[in-house]
Amino acid sequence: MNLAEILFATAERHSPRRAVTDVRSGRSVSYGQLAREAERLAALLKAEGVEPGQRIGLLAPNDLTYLPAAFGQLAAGACFVPLASNLTPTEIAEIVREVQLNGCFAWPKAAPLPSAAGHPDASARRVVVKGGECDGYTFQWIDRDAEAPAEFAKLNAAFIRFTSGTTARSKGVVLSHEATAARVEASDRVLKFSEEDRILWVLPLAYHFAVTITAYVRAGSHILLCPDTLPKAIVDATRRLRASVLYAAPLHFERMANLGPSDRLSNIRVTVSTAAPISPTVMERFESVYGVPVGQAYGIIEAGLPCINLGTEGLPAASVGRPVPGYAVSIFSDDGTSLRPETLGEIGVRGDGLFSAYYSPWRLREQVERDGWFLTGDLGFLDRSGALHLKGRKKALILVAGLKFFPEEVEDCINQFPGIKESRVFGRPHARMGEVPCAEVVVDRAGCDLDALRSHCARALSSYKVPLEFTVVDAVPRTPSGKIRR
Repeated sequence: MNLAEILFATAERHSPRRAVTDVRSGRSVSYGQLAREAERLAALLKAEGVEPGQRIGLLAPNDLTYLPAAFGQLAAGACFVPLASNLTPTEIAEIVREVQLNGCFAWPKAAPLPSAAGHPDASARRVVVKGGECDGYTFQWIDRDAEAPAEFAKLNAAFIRFTSGTTARSKGVVLSHEATAARVEASDRVLKFSEEDRILWVLPLAYHFAVTITAYVRAGSHILLCPDTLPKAIVDATRRLRASVLYAAPLHFERMANLGPSDRLSNIRVTVSTAAPISPTVMERFESVYGVPVGQAYGIIEAGLPCINLGTEGLPAASVGRPVPGYAVSIFSDDGTSLRPETLGEIGVRGDGLFSAYYSPWRLREQVERDGWFLTGDLGFLDRSGALHLKGRKKALILVAGLKFFPEEVEDCINQFPGIKESRVFGRPHARMGEVPCAEVVVDRAGCDLDALRSHCARALSSYKVPLEFTVVDAVPRTPSGKIRR
């Protein structure tokens, strides 16, 4: 199968319906136009000699042209490698090297990528797209003959997506067409997208295209691309365009909630927070301001959205919900023992939507699984209702004199204090204690009494969890997908 077939099937049913609108410019593309442009770009790539399974980068911004460019690459049979337009040349060069990129499809303002050694003319010869939505896009070969590992050809790879890692080196995750389709099917049995939905989109397409955009296209929904991600702009666009679904990161929900009292967002039927855990404090504040509960999903690139909690089924708000159909979740100890409910351990996932391999160093999923389970590196527990609760990353644990805790617990405490907009807690090496906790805080215009904040933490937390230092910063460092960088 090929994911582009999903677009073409939807275009047959809903050709004149709007597929995507740029919120800023108001420009729209119908499903018929989107499918025709994708087919045209696929024909161009094939004419240039792109063959099934070749790894082709897409270097493009978060705009309307991204969708036909992406589906065009998929329709050509290429393995689509997203290259976020905000990456530095050094970061792009690393991805090019890691996945042995054969070629690149790029927006008009992108500089040519360096050709591989022995291919000095590759970057000089750039084929330019004439007309259409992707007018001015260019295609260039980088290393046309670079070969993937022998097992790669058997995977029917659709994407190689690099994780927005918070604590370690990013990994090239290989996703097949079949696994991506399985993810779409599984998540939609909970989210139930339809052609009547208007989805306000604020996340980077380079990090979130695979499952979510494909799901919207499958349903024939209207995607509203909102390039302005400031909180007031998101709220205004949600009201003005009558969005029914808001899909965003915890940071967006937090900043929207911080705007203060507002009228209810009456058109919203579903909100989904993903990319990172969202604190109960932010969820409560958002619902109190806008009258809409915040749903959340457990999203990881290796598995898709194995758990979803829409906040409408009576599950604990702090949980990411039960496994969606097609997935199973279990909790494991360090020695691989499956743990009982309410017991903290490492989260394991299995299902049809799992990734196929890590690209570099090459490892098939079966080589990293334990007894058929993919161990995520996340720590959490299942409650007695079967809902999953996330606690943090194994690698992010702070260890003070032998006592372990999660930075998220302290951040949630800090974020409840008046005047605090967001925070980041981390461990600093210490000669005798091993580590000591420190905090960076972003405060509102009125400021914050740091001594009172320290006292607040001392009342709510065990002494070893109270940050030794509080530093006021302009912004908390985050990955491109919105996760706090640890």
